[in-house]
Amino acid sequence: MSRQISAGVLTFALAAPGLVLIVATAFMLAGLPFGADPLWAVEPLTLAEAAALRDNGEVVRLIDTGSDVNATSAVRADVFSDHALQMTPLEAAVAGERADMVELLFDQGARPDATQWTRLMCFASSVEADDVRALLEPRRPDGASESCDGVAIGW
Repeated sequence: MSRQISAGVLTFALAAPGLVLIVATAFMLAGLPFGADPLWAVEPLTLAEAAALRDNGEVVRLIDTGSDVNATSAVRADVFSDHALQMTPLEAAVAGERADMVELLFDQGARPDATQWTRLMCFASSVEADDVRALLEPRRPDGASESCDGVAIGW
């Protein structure tokens, strides 16, 4: 009888870790369709953050789901500075020196006004992003200044 008990205990001891893993995996998979990710916290990106973090696919997805390509949104601390910033996706792309992102945003409908265009050009000049400046130059709106005197970049 004790041999049967010890065989049962041994069988349970060998099977228990696998059963626990199967149950835990089932719970994790069951929560995924509802946005519960037990392995790491996934915080949604704003359009400006996606532009800053070089995520072209997320930029297109956010625009397709209704995000305004010209609107200002939050960019979390430690992306560009030690504090959170409010910026447009174009400002974030210029701050990240991403000519490809600037082009994508223009293709998706970004249209800076004269004041914003001047600020973008001044910032692109200050970080020596000549490829970004080359994309911005032909899109100069009426009334945009070429002078950076007194222009507050803001980030």
